[in-house]
Order: sequence, then C-alpha cells, then structure tokens
Amino acid sequence: MTTLAVPTDLAAFADHVREQLQALAPAFVGEPSALEDDDRIASVEELRDGHEEEVAQVRALQAALFDAGIAWPSGPVELGGLGLTPAHDAVLEAGLSDLGFPGRDALFVGLNIVAPALRHHAQPQVREAELVALYRGDKIGCQLFSEPGSGSDLASVSTKAVRDGDDWVLTGQKVWTSMGHLADVGEALVRTDPTVAKHAGLTMFLVDMHAPGVTVRPIRQMTGGAAFNEVFLDGVRVPDSHRIGELGQGWRVANTSLGSERSTMSGASGPLTPYVLERLTALVRRLESESDPVHQPQIARTVAAVTAMRAAAGLSAGSWTHQLEPVAGSVLKMLMVRALDEIVRLVQAVLGERLAVDHGEPDTFAWSEFVLGVPALHLAGGTDEIQRNVIAQRGLGLPRR
Repeated sequence: MTTLAVPTDLAAFADHVREQLQALAPAFVGEPSALEDDDRIASVEELRDGHEEEVAQVRALQAALFDAGIAWPSGPVELGGLGLTPAHDAVLEAGLSDLGFPGRDALFVGLNIVAPALRHHAQPQVREAELVALYRGDKIGCQLFSEPGSGSDLASVSTKAVRDGDDWVLTGQKVWTSMGHLADVGEALVRTDPTVAKHAGLTMFLVDMHAPGVTVRPIRQMTGGAAFNEVFLDGVRVPDSHRIGELGQGWRVANTSLGSERSTMSGASGPLTPYVLERLTALVRRLESESDPVHQPQIARTVAAVTAMRAAAGLSAGSWTHQLEPVAGSVLKMLMVRALDEIVRLVQAVLGERLAVDHGEPDTFAWSEFVLGVPALHLAGGTDEIQRNVIAQRGLGLPRR
C-alpha cells in the first residue's frame, strides 16, 4: 500500500486518482464494445452463471486499488484509507466509470452495508481485520436481515442466537440475501432475547459464511439472474468476539447499515449510471421520439426526475444531506426510484411491444431486463412505504398514527 501524500482538494485528488487508475487500466480495462452491440441494460446488476472469472477479476481490481492507496478515500488511515470525505469516494467511483473499469457489484453489500456497521460498532480486533479484508477484496460480504416472515417489519425477525460459553449458536432462515452465494462473511440480525420488546431483543453478529451449518440456495429472478439467495443457519457457531455492537443493540447497528445502503444506492454507484442515461438518450433520438408530441410530456417528466435525483446525490457533505440525517438516505432513495419509474414509463412508451418481443432490432428488447429489475429497487434497502415513514417521523416529526 502506498504512503505517498495525497491531495485533499477535490480537483487535485481527481487528477491523482486518474493517474493511479490509468496505471492500472491495462490490466483491467478491455476494448469498449460498440453501443449497439451491447444487448444488456440492467437496473439491478447481476452476476450470471459462470461468473467465477468475473468475481476473480473484481477481487484483483479491489486489491490493486487498495495497494495503490485509493480503495477507501474516506476510510481511516490506519486501516488503509486516506482519511478524506465521502466526496472523495465519489471521485474514485466516477474515475472508475469514466475509464471503463469493470463494475464492482459483487462488493457492493460488503463495502456499503457491512463495512459501516463494522467500522462504527465492531470490537477493535475484528473491526480492523475484517474492514481491511473487505476493502482489499479478500472477502465478500452479505446482509442477513430479511426473513420469510419479516420483510418490511425487520424488527420482527425470528432467527435466534443462544449463548453457549464464548460462542453464540444461530438458528433460522434468511431470504433475499444479495451476493450470499459469493459471500465470505454475513452481517446477521438475530433475536437474543424474546422476552423484551421486539426492537430491544435484537443483536448483530458477523457470520462466517463458510462455517458448518450455513446453507445458501440461489433464487432465480424474472430478470434471469440469481443474485438473491435464501440462507439457512442450522446451529451455526459464532464467537462473541464477532458480535457487532452491544447485546440488544442490533436495531441500532442495523440502522447504520440501512442508512448507508439507502444513500449509496442512489449515489455515484447507483443504477442511474452515465452509461444507462447515454443508452436512453440514444434510444429516444434514434426513434425521433423527442419531436413526437405524444412522447414529449413523458420525456420532460423523465428529465426532471433524473435531474432532481442526480442533483441531490451530488450535493457535497455538510449541506442538506448533513442537516437531514438520518433521513437523507431515504430521501435520496425515493428520488432514485421515482427517476427509475419515469425511465421505465418512457421506455415502455417509445418501444411498445418491441420491449417484450425480441425482433433482433438492437437496443430495443435489451431494455426488458432494466424494466424487470426496477421493482426490486422499490424493495431493496427498505420498501417505499418504510422510506416514507422514516422521512415523515424522523425528518418531519409527524406522529406514528
């Protein structure tokens, strides 16, 4: 890992990052394919069957970024970060995208959901070891929150943990676990005290996904991918050293992870990438829809929604996103799904049946995967209804009833 001085000014930092990335590019960036030759446009990026080589490349890329000293700009220096700000993280993401580096979707949960919980709540030895492993790509993380009987009502999880000496024994089932089939560790919200109020009886643990008793089964989605999984925990032993936060404080730890997830989903690494917007613009212009009075109102609504989302996501730390904590992530996520919905309506309007039937025409049926993936984003990170409740109660001070 480099120890060279790094500029803090965003413009100078962007130049520094670009220099580092250009040195790494020959090993990770291939020849770009022509726009019309790409037959996939995804709103939820999923690793397909035979993904082992892709995952290995992502791990290698993350290790190279870490060793170059730029993998975690906002992280603490003693853990391989640069001690900078989330705005510097966004500079890195933009640089990776601009230079055509492969996406790091396999690492999303570990870096943006599991890592914040570890950083703020884990015991020191575990925090240091696991954060470095996640940010170097040595480990992939997953989130063991939702259950078959408790989706939006996360506080009602029934997976239990029972103390046995220096260990805890976990038993239960989790579902919709993104990247669970790739994960080395999982952040598990479980019930340790069934006798108290449901929020108060929860504790968070870091589970070894390769431990005896862990079974992962992929769930095939209508997009054709299988990024989600159901996970069975059958007497899985977890040392107390891998408890994240205090006993009974699982809900607090969960909110740390969920707040980060909501903000990051709609930020620089969210689904509305410059590539997707470029494809959308090219489609509208190729079909000459911008001059069609039937489509112009929907184009205007789409532009307005995308502009609002990108403007809010691009605001620097210390502005409204700081003032509205802890609801900023929910606001950003609601703006993101609104923009995605408008894009879907526009694509449906201009393509018609070509969206559902593959005629071999480029850049038409390719949008079907994007459209099918958007409903998942109304659920991921907390449903729209949950986000509105968070904004109303925590942001606006409205009563629960």
